[in-house]
Amino acid sequence: MRAPLRLASLILLLASAGPAVCAESDFSQAAQRYAAADFPGAAAIYRSMLESQPRNASLRFNLGNALFKAGRTGPAIAEYQRAYDIRPRDADIRYNLDFALKRAGEELVPAGVPPFLHYLFHLLGTRELAGLHWIACWAALLLASLALLRRSVSGPLGWWGAAAAAAWIFFGGWWGTRKALEPTERAVVTKPFAEIRSGPGDNFSVAFTAPEGRRVEILSENGRWLEIGLAKEGAKGWILSESVERL
Repeated sequence: MRAPLRLASLILLLASAGPAVCAESDFSQAAQRYAAADFPGAAAIYRSMLESQPRNASLRFNLGNALFKAGRTGPAIAEYQRAYDIRPRDADIRYNLDFALKRAGEELVPAGVPPFLHYLFHLLGTRELAGLHWIACWAALLLASLALLRRSVSGPLGWWGAAAAAAWIFFGGWWGTRKALEPTERAVVTKPFAEIRSGPGDNFSVAFTAPEGRRVEILSENGRWLEIGLAKEGAKGWILSESVERL
């Protein structure tokens, strides 16, 4: 039987960050508190470590584990999602995010989408795609410039230029498709059964409720109120900003 959460990599993921990233004593204290079931204490240490390195996927993952064990499903999903955005190929991060999302009535892979295609489409993070796009762009332009100087596009120089241009189109198209399909602003519901109203105010009726941990798209803002959309249900409404955590 598979474990509900993949926690065996806790120490390994932290150790992979290295002494140059975080103090060894912080790792040790976090691990000790986690082992002693002091999940809020472990989460507090991970949060303090993340202040100086917000894009450390290992810390995000372990903070998510501590929050999930502490019963805070919404914040845990937010941290798993951040870790997944940084390191989408990590099997443990992917598994734990999917497991936690199912608690909120959602799944990582949308219904009707083949899991393998979903994995391939998210194989690289958006920052990685952007980086590869611009590297290929500059390589193609440089090789084209050299070809113009030599007044010849044939031979190895031309072949490499064509390959760089193809890579530029490929990674640029992949990156553009991801940006077009994924929400610009995202958030996670952090309150149990948060009320979604028909308008931005307490005087509007409650249209429906959203379970803690549900991922939503932020459509617009009006003071303390956010207009959100739920992709799975195809519904939208207004929620208090303190009921969600932005990603």
